[in-house]
Amino acid sequence: MSTASAAPTSHCPQAARGCTGFAVVDVETTGLSAQRDQVLEIGVVQLDAAGQEQQSWSSLIGVEGLHNAGPTDIHGLTLADLAGAPALDQLLDLLAQHLAGRVLVAHNVRFDLGFLVPALVSSGHLPPEPSLPQVCTMRSARRFITTPSRSLRSCCTAVGVPLEQHHTALADARACAGLLRHYLQVAVGRGQAGPWDEELAAAQELDCWHWDAAAAREQARLLRPR
Repeated sequence: MSTASAAPTSHCPQAARGCTGFAVVDVETTGLSAQRDQVLEIGVVQLDAAGQEQQSWSSLIGVEGLHNAGPTDIHGLTLADLAGAPALDQLLDLLAQHLAGRVLVAHNVRFDLGFLVPALVSSGHLPPEPSLPQVCTMRSARRFITTPSRSLRSCCTAVGVPLEQHHTALADARACAGLLRHYLQVAVGRGQAGPWDEELAAAQELDCWHWDAAAAREQARLLRPR
């Protein structure tokens, strides 16, 4: 069985609607341009609606013909590290399955989704120009914390969220999840309703996700954590 499905064969809205909560993502890349650069590592952390972690995974990403891993001084990855890792398109059923029905979260969400959404669209896991409920913990920082900088490290330092192994995808995704959890707790302390209840409801109703469940199970076996 091929672990990369060129066209997803299953449409799973009911399965997605059973997955209330958030999916925090982080990617490490060869550069800043989603049009020119490549994903080298991905991390995903699933949270329930209260911000508690449910499960997580990460993988290095192999890129055929890649001659330069980009800013190794930042993400720490070399071409040798990526040798034998699955290509991004070999993990897209798994990714779609773990994002469907959830609010998508990242620290600078436009950057991370700028790499992931086009891949999901071109592979048929999402329709063109999907409207996906999302939260940016960087943009939301002003509402919930006081910090001179909205970088991930500064935000984490301001509220005591651990950030170890910065610029590794799973560590950064977990730190982002910690920020989201803090924001939710601040909202409760203020006596406010859930700040993203509308997004959570919208994510539950969104039925545009497609994935092959059997392929997703096979793809989980390909993961190459750092």
